[in-house]
Amino acid sequence: MTDQLDELHAQVFLAALASNTNLTDFDGRVPDPTPDPPWVLTYVTVSWPRDGIGTALTAQQVTVTATATCHCVGLNAAAARAVGMQVRSSLLNLTPVIAGRSCTPVKQDESLAPDRDESTGRLVMDQVQIFSFTSTG
Repeated sequence: MTDQLDELHAQVFLAALASNTNLTDFDGRVPDPTPDPPWVLTYVTVSWPRDGIGTALTAQQVTVTATATCHCVGLNAAAARAVGMQVRSSLLNLTPVIAGRSCTPVKQDESLAPDRDESTGRLVMDQVQIFSFTSTG
């Protein structure tokens, strides 16, 4: 049995996106057949950094960094940006609550211009936005 901390951190992003009724969010995989846009595909990573900030006096890692990479997909650039705005309004400045942890507000690390994506067999536009927060406990 694990402590479930990684999943609790991932669920901060996924639950916030799921609560936005203007978004359709997929966790790491788009269903087959691929639905018509707009939607957001989210990949969450959880890391335990090895640095002076993330290490307790006992030499144990105590700081977690959770990062969400969101692919905001629309049929054109404006639609991709609109999905991106919904993602931003769902995540930016959200202060996560995880029992036993002290969390920083979610910040936006990066936002890229919409890019052409024809991997689904049709043209869609994909705008990548990256968000993160840290927790210590």
